Amino acid sequence: MVLVRVVLVGFGSVGRSLAKLIAYKGFYVRDRFNVDIRVVGVVDSRGMAFKVGGFDGLELLKLANLPRSSVSQFTPYAVDYVDLNMLYDTVNPDVHVELTPSNYESGAPSLGNVMLALRRGAHVVTASKAPLVLAYDEVMGLARSRGLRVRFSATVMGGSPFVKVLEGMRSHEVVEVEGILNATTNFILTLMEDELVEFEEALRRAQLLGVAEANPDLDINGVDAAAKLVIISNILGKPVKLDNVRRVSLATVKLKDVITSIKENQTIKYVAKLDLKRGEAAVEPRRVKRDDTMAQVKGTLNMARIRSDVGDYVFIGKGGGGLETAHTVLNDIIEVAEVMVAGGGSG
Repeated sequence: MVLVRVVLVGFGSVGRSLAKLIAYKGFYVRDRFNVDIRVVGVVDSRGMAFKVGGFDGLELLKLANLPRSSVSQFTPYAVDYVDLNMLYDTVNPDVHVELTPSNYESGAPSLGNVMLALRRGAHVVTASKAPLVLAYDEVMGLARSRGLRVRFSATVMGGSPFVKVLEGMRSHEVVEVEGILNATTNFILTLMEDELVEFEEALRRAQLLGVAEANPDLDINGVDAAAKLVIISNILGKPVKLDNVRRVSLATVKLKDVITSIKENQTIKYVAKLDLKRGEAAVEPRRVKRDDTMAQVKGTLNMARIRSDVGDYVFIGKGGGGLETAHTVLNDIIEVAEVMVAGGGSG
């Protein structure tokens, strides 16, 4: 049995779902994979809770049910400040799980957190895209130099194993990846078409349902999908920079455009495309024929079409969701644990 001490840094929807998942599925993971996952620290924006021996299932459920940003209230294990070095000195984690929001300007706090974790000798599992978008080579280079793993399956189509599929295509020459890589914008377009409402009304409904953020700019303006294209390009060894991804805002789509596309037996999708031969990438609204698989992908589903010298592959799955993404993160933790049993390995 391998003991894996884990710290969860970022305790929003995914972090809370992951805590519950470990509480409920801990026995299953131990029985099937011979891996004992112990959450020894939880960090949010205002404080930390930590326990050297690891929180038991009931404690994890209590943590997950606290109000947002109130980990510091989890007495007697909590402090009302964040100091990752102190946390590491106290609990000595094996795996650092980074779940903080992505900041594509400075990378803070996720980039700094990931680099600190690697320097302190912890493997990294991240659902935060910023470290890989802004500093992929630096993060992976540091991991390799320390004999550590960085796993990031939850960064693209987070509720599915898409990243693992793409990484597994080692002998394929991938020439293009395109698809629907943002659940919020696909949901908005689905509403516009099904309900015949303007963009602003579809966005308002998406926000009321919790599908769109209060500030949806990263989704609406294509930054989130562009960031995912950057990660895909790095996986495939032909990196593009975020600033070089051409973006057209979804807000440019009007109801009259949707109606026109319906009349012409088409639908509008917010398409992210990476052309590896040209070294070009774009995120933009595009008309798609009704008989195209992409046209059938509605609501919060995501889709990616991988074109290679062998053939085309279409992947459809959940783009996110707290519980779905938490499963993907847990898969990565288990994979890192298996590497630990085998004696290490680099990211």
